[in-house]
Amino acid sequence: MATGNFFQTLFSSILGGNDADALKRKMLKKIAKNLSKTKYHFYKYNSHEADASLAKFFYEIYKAISPAQLMFANTNPNALKRVVIDAALSDKQREIQDKLSEEAIAELARSTPLPQVAQQVNGMLENFNAEFNGDKISQTDALYTNLLLLQNFCQYDFYFLLKKFDNTLHERSFDAPPHFQSINGTYITEDLKNFIAVAWTLPQDADWESVFKLLKSIKGVEPITLGTWKKILARLKTVREQHIFEMIIQLITENPAYKDTFKSEEHHIMDDFISQTRHTAEETLENLKAEQTANKVGGLLGQIFGEVSIEPLRNYNEGSSEIFVRKGLSGFLYCDPLCYLKQFLLDYVKRDVRELSDILLVRGEWSTQSLSQPMSEAFHELMEISKQVSTLDDKFAESGEFGNKLKSLLPRVERDKEARNISTIVLNDANNEAAQLIINARTNLINYARILKSMLEDFMKLPHSQLIINWKDLDRFAEGKLKQKCVDVYKKIFAFVSLLQNFDISIKES
Repeated sequence: MATGNFFQTLFSSILGGNDADALKRKMLKKIAKNLSKTKYHFYKYNSHEADASLAKFFYEIYKAISPAQLMFANTNPNALKRVVIDAALSDKQREIQDKLSEEAIAELARSTPLPQVAQQVNGMLENFNAEFNGDKISQTDALYTNLLLLQNFCQYDFYFLLKKFDNTLHERSFDAPPHFQSINGTYITEDLKNFIAVAWTLPQDADWESVFKLLKSIKGVEPITLGTWKKILARLKTVREQHIFEMIIQLITENPAYKDTFKSEEHHIMDDFISQTRHTAEETLENLKAEQTANKVGGLLGQIFGEVSIEPLRNYNEGSSEIFVRKGLSGFLYCDPLCYLKQFLLDYVKRDVRELSDILLVRGEWSTQSLSQPMSEAFHELMEISKQVSTLDDKFAESGEFGNKLKSLLPRVERDKEARNISTIVLNDANNEAAQLIINARTNLINYARILKSMLEDFMKLPHSQLIINWKDLDRFAEGKLKQKCVDVYKKIFAFVSLLQNFDISIKES
């Protein structure tokens, strides 16, 4: 219910309809009398007209702020924020900010190891932020707030309002005097309310000197002199304190209960700027790390698989994962490392490592059989993991254990909490299973390679070897290339373990 209707209803309930109307008229007459006692005779109550003197009041402000209005119209809002922030920075901070740019960090990374770059960047960020104490942040935020308040005031559409009093008026043309006429007050009700919204928020005690100094630094000249602006503020203060526009609106709308409404705003830009500076630097480091990782991964893939095309898993792959991600779910987290593992186990472990294991573990005469056991277990574990990867992948086929369940749940996950929770658990379990397979494979590859290294060292001790007694016989089975086979397998396993280390593989809690 509107405020005016509330008072009318209240008066009617107490005094009756006619008496309420009479009381309202009495209140309006009192408001008109109070307005007439001021020096601002802007409204004629008897004829319901806004006087030409009101137009003159606005015209004088319009003429004074017109250069600033034009300047703000041609200034990018983001540029104003940038100017305020730049003014707050010390020479040292500007120097650091240049070094924290994306280009500067990337250039540094070309000649410096990335961990050292990250250390230097963090040090620069600490030095950069050290000068931003609470007072400096508050002063800068206040400067920007006042600048925006001035901008909002100057961009008020004075011309639109004034043209209602003189339809021959030209925008920002002050050579000839205007010919303002009294007009019906209802034409300007909303204009007055809009003016109140931008004018009454202007703080009288603000540091306007800093605002105008900043404006001068932008264009080289003051769009308004500080003295002129203070005179405008003084006039606005008087009009506001005497409730001139409030009374005019009460009379125009015949609503004695109307009160000025406006909302003061405070803008906080420094905290965002400081956070954004850190975010940009950290994001640049992350991108460089990702780029280096991608280059490293690409090099290792070429070293391990050569020109062989690496096929994704049939179901646990990026394409299927994207379906879940679009629904706001985690998707598959380990598509790449799991498919690399699958291919490595099939193309290399089941061929080259098996061949070497047959020679060393089956034909080799170990001085102590227990010494061969860890190597044998590692190899057979790897063979088993190859089957387990295929089993996990098959679970996400349409008819598979997980695939069938998710197929029925997916259409409901956006509106059904239970369906979302179950889908999340299924995907989390699958990712944990994938992570566990990768971790187990990495562990067994390391164990296998460690023993293989010991065997190479033992081979070099011939004829005084201690692990295997029949090295010479084994070398004949390998056509004199046993040592090279061991070296090749060791290097390949080392490269693949290095590849897996580029991925963040971990078991997530449910």
